[in-house]
Amino acid sequence: MTTLAAGNPAQRAVERLGNRYQLREPLGSGGMGAVYRAYDQLTGHMVALKRVLRVPMQAANSELRLALTREFQALASLRHPHIIAVQDYGFDAQQQPYFSMELLPTARPITEAASFLGEAAKIDLLLQLLQPLVYIHRRGIIHRDVKPGNVLLHGQTVKLVDFGLATVAGQGTPPSGTLAYMAPELLRGQPATPAADLYAVGVLAYELLAGWHPFAHATNIVEAVLHETADFAYLDMTPELTAV
Repeated sequence: MTTLAAGNPAQRAVERLGNRYQLREPLGSGGMGAVYRAYDQLTGHMVALKRVLRVPMQAANSELRLALTREFQALASLRHPHIIAVQDYGFDAQQQPYFSMELLPTARPITEAASFLGEAAKIDLLLQLLQPLVYIHRRGIIHRDVKPGNVLLHGQTVKLVDFGLATVAGQGTPPSGTLAYMAPELLRGQPATPAADLYAVGVLAYELLAGWHPFAHATNIVEAVLHETADFAYLDMTPELTAV
């Protein structure tokens, strides 16, 4: 996600949503919309609120609305301690959809937050990440965008966030995701399976243990993923982990 400046006009234009939410500072923006810190007047708690940013083209705007709706529906059906919890869904005065979710004020991308941890602690974080993935895969859901920015460390707890690209297994949805974390079969145009999420976990594991992406040297990440093998000689691992 890209950080938004505090004086961004979008922030000033959307100070309130209905009678429930008071929007505070923007937390970030992505391809689909923006996330704000907001005060929920109904509960008295601060939340994270995600909404679609209006775009000029009506067709593109409709796609974004549908994508945000799908993300909420996917998250609303999931209850897991390592998956961000959603709370409410609605429409603003311009009929743009939004939804609120738990606020993780101290959360940071896993590769940043865990950079100074020891091997055992990093392995524990990876095991935490596998738990929500097993949970969603058993329900036929594939995340499709497992990457550092969507795997946050909140205190000592891993949280999987941003289900905007999530799909149901077997739907034949066109391949999508972040190139550096997409499995080779996705780059070849094949449909996503749970194995694609696990590939991304493998890339994250390499980053946590080595300190950089396995193909950080590549000028063409797609070619590197398709035709190269990561060099595990750079990993500083104990004999026990090496044996695995």
